[in-house]
Amino acid sequence: MSEEIRRLTKEDISYYKKMQTGLDDDYMLWAFHRIIGGPNHLFGLFVSDELVALSGFTIFKDHYAMLGRLRTDHRHRKNGYGTQIVRYSLEQALSHPDVKWIGANTEQYNKASQAVLKKVGLPPVTLLYAAQSDSVDSLIIDESTRWKEVTEKAKKADWIRRTYLDPSFDKKVFPLEAYYPFPVSEELFEGSIDDWHYYENADQSRYVILWEEFKGTNYLHVVYPWSDFMEQSGLFRTIQEKLKVAQQKDSETVIWWDLSEAEAALLPTDHPFDLPSPWILHGLSKEALLSDDISESFERANTLIQNVEKELQDLEKILEKETETLEALEDQLNDYTSKE
Repeated sequence: MSEEIRRLTKEDISYYKKMQTGLDDDYMLWAFHRIIGGPNHLFGLFVSDELVALSGFTIFKDHYAMLGRLRTDHRHRKNGYGTQIVRYSLEQALSHPDVKWIGANTEQYNKASQAVLKKVGLPPVTLLYAAQSDSVDSLIIDESTRWKEVTEKAKKADWIRRTYLDPSFDKKVFPLEAYYPFPVSEELFEGSIDDWHYYENADQSRYVILWEEFKGTNYLHVVYPWSDFMEQSGLFRTIQEKLKVAQQKDSETVIWWDLSEAEAALLPTDHPFDLPSPWILHGLSKEALLSDDISESFERANTLIQNVEKELQDLEKILEKETETLEALEDQLNDYTSKE
């Protein structure tokens, strides 16, 4: 059987349609043409001209690569094809000159994907619940308090510097998009601050970021950097008002709010959020991944050297025994010759 891995093109949709992935509702069937170009890279593993596995990565902000879209044909599972195609995608992402960090985001229940990520060397970074709701009206604690919108770009940037970019700030991951959180860096925020709406409380000690995005569903994305959201007068009223505005344009709009496990536990028992299976972000910097590769190479080389040395020692012992045997035979031959 011949194996080939190559980057997929729009013509490969015919191969993908023949795969038996076991997914009842696979968005990749209708989005295939969109996820093979631009910042998206999709690779396929073919065995005897049959597509048996695929995965890829997407570049964000020029410096982040998120692996994903792993699919394997269930008729070919347990052959290591999933690990093989993800490792290839990782290697391709590592070869991208501008990429500084590579990761993957998978749901907690997806143990198979987590096992693959462990095999290719991507450790877990954080766990986040994607809290979703079509209303937070029940959480409003003060009808009279509103937060004021911040419109100055310099002040927006200053809020980011004072929180996420401050080394002492406890949150090290920022949810750039729904399903796509990343470790913070200055590059992560470039070009986005103008697109986000900032609101701050009266004493300017807290702020929240809101923006709309479409991922099959229209979301009002909420980013609040602290864990004291249940104590903030006016916060939920501000969110609710902006949610209603978004719902006037698209009645199916819901909130998307990434919460840590500890933050989700702070919600009241009658909270309005749907908390599906949490997502686990995995990843490492390119530098760390390449260092791991070098370390593994040295380890393999040392193991090989040790094995060769052991084989040489064993061979030396065999030669010593053979030499002793030859010397004994030579002595016997000499004795026999002298008697004659």
